[in-house]
This record gives sequence, C-alpha cells and structure tokens, in this order.
Amino acid sequence: MAEVVKRDIDPARYDKDFLLGLYRVMVRQRTFDLNLIRLLHEGKVSGFYHSGVGQEATGAGTCASLRDEDYILYDHRGCNQMIAKGVPLDKIYGDFMGRLCGTTCGLGAGIVHVAYPEKGVLGQSGTLGACFVIAAGVGYAVKVKKTDQVCVCYFGDGTAARETFHGGMNWAGLYNLPIVFYCENNEYGISTHYTKAHALKDNIADRADGYGIPGYVIDGNDVLLVYEVAKEAIERARSGGGPSFIEGKTFRHRGHFEGDAATYRSQALVEEWIEKRDPIKNYRAKLIAAGAAAEDDFTAVDAVVEKEIVDAIAEAEASPMPECTRIYEGLFAEGVV
Repeated sequence: MAEVVKRDIDPARYDKDFLLGLYRVMVRQRTFDLNLIRLLHEGKVSGFYHSGVGQEATGAGTCASLRDEDYILYDHRGCNQMIAKGVPLDKIYGDFMGRLCGTTCGLGAGIVHVAYPEKGVLGQSGTLGACFVIAAGVGYAVKVKKTDQVCVCYFGDGTAARETFHGGMNWAGLYNLPIVFYCENNEYGISTHYTKAHALKDNIADRADGYGIPGYVIDGNDVLLVYEVAKEAIERARSGGGPSFIEGKTFRHRGHFEGDAATYRSQALVEEWIEKRDPIKNYRAKLIAAGAAAEDDFTAVDAVVEKEIVDAIAEAEASPMPECTRIYEGLFAEGVV
C-alpha cells in the first residue's frame, strides 16, 4: 500500500526568498490562467482550454527541485507545469493565439501542445495516456546515456485508467528508471468520479506496489508538502534509486473545459474546496501566521506578476500570425512519378 504522508511543515525552516518564490510561481500560474480565460471570452483565443485553477501547488512544488535539463511530460492542465518549469509566458500565450512567437510558431491554436526543449518540456501526445510509455522511453534513454537527469510524468486520475499506465509503470519498475510519476487526483475524469473508474477505491498510488515502485499519497494543495515529497523522489531518481509514484489529492475549481457547466459536482463541494483548501490562499495565510512573510511581501509579488502577465500578453498580441506556407514547414511528402 502507498504511504500516506502527512507533515506539519514549519515555514521557518526555509529561506524567505524560497518561500516567496513558490508563492510567485503559483500566482503566476493562476494569473496566467484567468487572463487566458478572459482572452478566450474575448475571442482572441480559439479552441478548448482546460483550466488548472485550484491545482497550482503541483507544478510549483515539483519543479522547484528540477533543473533545466530535467524532463517533464505535462498533463491535461499542463500550463501550470510549463510555467513552473520556466517556459516564457509570451510563448505560451502566443501558442494559444496562433502567433509566430509561440513555441510552435503558429501551429498551436486549438488544443495547444507546447514543446520547449530548452527547459526540458517534451510536449504532450494527442492521446491521453501516451505519457506513461513516453516517460519510460525518456527514462531508459537517460539510463543509456548515463546522465543524472530525471523525468517527471504528470497525469490525472482519469488518465490513470488508461491501459498504457500499466506498460509504462512496469517498464519503469523493471529497469529502475529515473522517473517520478505524479498523479493529480482532482477527483473527476471529465464528469466521472475516480471511484467509479478504478477498482481501488481509496488511493490510485496503491497500484505502485504491483510494479515494485514506492507510492506516496499527499495533500496536493499543500505546496510545501508537495515540494518536500517530490524533492525526495527526484533525488532518489537522480541518484539511481529508481522511480516513485506520488498521488496529490487536489480539485479543479472550474469545469473540465471552459464551457463545461460541471453539473456532475455539487456547488457546495466546489465552494468548500475554494473556501477551505485553496492552495494559494492557504499558503499565504500559513506564511503570515508563522511570521515567515508579511502582507506587504505578497502584495509586492502580486504586482510584479500582474505586470509580467500584461507584458506577456502584449508581446504575444504584437507577434504576427504565420503565413499560409507555415503549414508546409516540417512536412515531408515523397513525390510520385
């Protein structure tokens, strides 16, 4: 069975700049997200968007221990993880707007698949669940190259029900690969509660035992706890100790996608998570109560992030749209004589 990790972490153990750094990443994620939703409503962004509001602690807590050369495979609400890993904001906005400044240089509008090798962001397959076997391939490549890189594979509770989960986990356990599997269990795979999609009703991380992989269950909205448990798993992988499985219990504040009324969840449940378990609000309150930071510190960070977002949007909007010939770049077709 997976270990349920509970820790009452004293923020005083950490440097103030580090603590505010985690806060800044989470606020950057949420401010990015809410502004992207605004742009979507204004008709400046096409296609679908899957909001990560409420799940900011995952990216901030895990990526704090990763290097630029470490790899991530982000999940369905992956903008949080892209931002935490360091992908420039204007490039992500540019992808959603279909602009040349985006990572795909104008091919990303719709359901955006960002790839940014400079920060180890490997993109996302068009099919949910491919992340597991891709992560196994990445981990195996690291082992062959004999570097100390790590791959973090993010996925949700719904994706954990795909068959590829078993193949990727088995390969990782069999070959002791440097992978951290991080399950963001936000309770709902689209509209289906995870207890109706998994034979194991309590913790998805309990499955890790079957592959000889240590599993951990944590409060995925406690960014310091996410940081500590992920750091231990990343260090284990980096030193040759093999893979780990972390299940972070969390909750998305919005529907599965923008436009989803989410009538499959009670409003009382949603309000409880927003009021009592919001990762940013609770972290801010915890630091103030511990005397680790003051209200003015957070206000200053908020102002800096707001300017970052405004500047990034302006940069993306100023970038040109691609010419029609862009669709042929990278295309190979063998001529028929």
